Amino acid sequence: MEHETFWTLFTDLAHWEFELFLILLFDVIIGVLIWPRLRKFIRHHKSDDEKLEDLEKRLAVLENK
Repeated sequence: MEHETFWTLFTDLAHWEFELFLILLFDVIIGVLIWPRLRKFIRHHKSDDEKLEDLEKRLAVLENK
């Protein structure tokens, strides 16, 4: 049985094809499944921050009167 070294994997075309397949599988396909939920989560927290900032501005105006 041949031992795999860094150099044998680096020069093996089949290994690179498999690596590209895994990148496509995990980064693209799973990313497409997760991204909509992540984007919704980010938008929700941005709107919360904007609402809090608006409330703080209103409170500062009321305190100055």
